[in-house]
Amino acid sequence: MIEPAAADVGRAVIYTGNLYPGGKVEEGVITSFNHWQVFVRYRGDTHAKATSREDLEWAHPTLRELGEDIAV
Repeated sequence: MIEPAAADVGRAVIYTGNLYPGGKVEEGVITSFNHWQVFVRYRGDTHAKATSREDLEWAHPTLRELGEDIAV
């Protein structure tokens, strides 16, 4: 699950809602979001699709998002 902020528009995400045997994951880019949905343009699509936050993961998570402490 992701919690996007305004700075995350344009960031790559992975749709994980199909994680069952034979299911596929899809990569896309956040185009916008609101309180309930994240709008993601998936590869090959011309328009964004509303997607639940629970079904998305960051394609390239930061250390903070991975839950790791950053040594200073």
